Amino acid sequence: MRTLRLLRHAKSDWSQAVEDHDRPLNRRGARARQVIAEHVRGWPVDLVISSDAKRALDTAEPVVETLGCPLRVEPRVYGVDAAGLLELVRELPTDLRDVMVVGHNPTLEQLIELLCRTTARLRTAALATLRLDIDTWIEATPGCGTLVDLVTAADLR
Repeated sequence: MRTLRLLRHAKSDWSQAVEDHDRPLNRRGARARQVIAEHVRGWPVDLVISSDAKRALDTAEPVVETLGCPLRVEPRVYGVDAAGLLELVRELPTDLRDVMVVGHNPTLEQLIELLCRTTARLRTAALATLRLDIDTWIEATPGCGTLVDLVTAADLR
């Protein structure tokens, strides 16, 4: 059994004239990331993988600090489709049992549908927990998972 946690980045700031990749969080997003970080305190996450987009990294930062686990910045998370994200998951080292990916929609929602055969709406700062019925990450295939939890920062306030 493996645990895959999918965190959609917090609300970004559209008021600034910057490229999509460089968009920061807005004030609401900055608050939401702290709420999520406090929610995951004490969780047994082995690794957080984040998109290299600014809003994803800004979301991941307090989460990683709270968890006390390593952060891997992965450019492939930005702009990849669900099949590409599944390949990234399948490449994970076997010693990791619980991994969080901080990324973007629609890819995260599509990955949940692919792995769990169910739909889930991930608003900004939403965190989905999937249990994968596998022994090693390379075994991750469509239908191997179950969505066991879905929470947003708004739910936690």
